[in-house]
Amino acid sequence: MKISNKITKQLGTLIAGDTHSSPYLSGPQLVDFYNECGFDDVYGEGFPSRWKYSTEKIVESNGSDSLRIILENFVDPRRFGGDENLAETIKNEINSLIKYDGFELSKTSGVYKIIDTKGNFIEPESTQKIGHKFISEQIEKCQNKIANEDYNGAITNSRSLTEAILIHIIETLENNEVKNDGNLLKLWGRAKKALQIDLDKSTLPDYVIQVLSGLDSIINGLAGLSNNAGDRHANNFNTKRHHAKLSVNATMSLCDFLIDLLNNKNNLQQ
Repeated sequence: MKISNKITKQLGTLIAGDTHSSPYLSGPQLVDFYNECGFDDVYGEGFPSRWKYSTEKIVESNGSDSLRIILENFVDPRRFGGDENLAETIKNEINSLIKYDGFELSKTSGVYKIIDTKGNFIEPESTQKIGHKFISEQIEKCQNKIANEDYNGAITNSRSLTEAILIHIIETLENNEVKNDGNLLKLWGRAKKALQIDLDKSTLPDYVIQVLSGLDSIINGLAGLSNNAGDRHANNFNTKRHHAKLSVNATMSLCDFLIDLLNNKNNLQQ
C-alpha cells in the first residue's frame, strides 16, 4: 500500500492522538501499538516526540503491506472498548486522507479493511492463500458494495477476483509467473488447459457437458459486463442492482468450482 508523502505526518499525528478525533496515546502506548503491527521498538531514554515517532513508523511502512496492517488495526473497534461510533469517526478521518491515493477503509464482518477504490481490492500477498475462505471474504466485499449501491464497483471487484483465481491456478499448475494483461478470456483458456477441463462427449454425459459449457458463458459474460458496466471504463450502461448480484453470484459459483478442481488435482498428484 503506497500513499502520498503529503499525508504521512497527518496520519502519524492522528494515530498519536494529537488531532483530538482519536484517543491520546502515550509514548509507551504508541510503541506497544506499533509493535502489535510488526515492529520491535523499545520505549526509553532519547525517545522522540510522540507525533514524530508515529510519523516515522508511517513513513517506514509506506509502500508495503505494513501500512495496511497499521491502519486496519488502528480503527479496530475493540481498541476503543467496542465504541463503534468512535471507530467510525476515526475511519472517516483516515478515509478523507487516503482517498486521493485510491484507498478506503471499508467495514467487513464488523472490522475495517483497506480496499482499493479502483477495484483492485485483492492484496498481492492474498493470492498465495487462495481457497474457499478467501473467495467468501472477497465476495462479501462485493456484496458490501452492492449494499452501498456501488453496483459498478461490485462488478469490477467480481472480475478482479476471477482474474486472481485464474492466475493462481495457472501459476500453481504451470509453475510460471503470469503477467496479466487484463485479457480475461486468455487467462480462462490457460486455466482450462492447466486444469484439463475437457468437454469430451465420449467420456462425459451430455448434462455434465452442458453444465461445464456454462463456465465459458460465465467468463464471456463477466468479461463483457465488467467492460461495459464496471467502474474501470467510462460507459453508458445503466447498471442495476440485479446486474451486480448476477455478476457476484456467478463469480462465487465459478471460483468455488475452480478451487475444488485445483484442490482435487493437487490431492491426486500427492
